[in-house]
Amino acid sequence: MRYPGHCELMKFLLQDLQMQDATDQLKVIFERALPGTLQDQIVIFVSATGMYHGKLTERTYAKTIYHQKIDGRDWSGIQITTAAGVTAIVDMLHDGLLPASGFLKMEDVDYEAFLKNRFGQYYA
Repeated sequence: MRYPGHCELMKFLLQDLQMQDATDQLKVIFERALPGTLQDQIVIFVSATGMYHGKLTERTYAKTIYHQKIDGRDWSGIQITTAAGVTAIVDMLHDGLLPASGFLKMEDVDYEAFLKNRFGQYYA
């Protein structure tokens, strides 16, 4: 949930000003202008409606992920969720739980195995 206009500003910086090719400069701009925070909240909200055992049913899942101390180091919510999603998949691939070649869609990843993974657990 970004503020209104966020997407347009990012497109301006990355595409119009071609900063996608100058990431070192973009990093300097962001670090100078935007304060870091450990107070972020990552909100995951999923709602689905459909037939279940012949009845129209709605199921909802909601979770908020806050900053945490992991191995003695502070991590923001966005750092945790970004890293955990990627590293859980790499870990599962390494452990042979995912196909070693070909295109892998996220919906093909076993959700329970993902949540049991040492990195995926941050989404549980």
